[in-house]
Amino acid sequence: MPITAPVPVARLRTKDAFALPEAPDDHLVIRAIQAHPTAGTRLIINAHGKGAPLTMHPEEPVLPIRMLRTFELTCALCPSRARRVLDLVLHGTPHAWVCQACS
Repeated sequence: MPITAPVPVARLRTKDAFALPEAPDDHLVIRAIQAHPTAGTRLIINAHGKGAPLTMHPEEPVLPIRMLRTFELTCALCPSRARRVLDLVLHGTPHAWVCQACS
């Protein structure tokens, strides 16, 4: 199921795109994300186009725009395997896959 609701910022990875709820039209792409060196319960997020990094609590909600993930899939009807890159925001997490030979 596609992601349509806010997600905790801790679910984001490098190259993911998101927006803050208070600025939904300002899309940010993560350049780097790391734990804060002194405030262990915070994350430092460097985003393309932002001069200063954002410091956020891991559970703080953000609006996901793009979350590309690579999945190793096995056909539900035969042992064929494939690697696919899917956008969790558009496609959600795959639950089943049928290869082209079986479809």
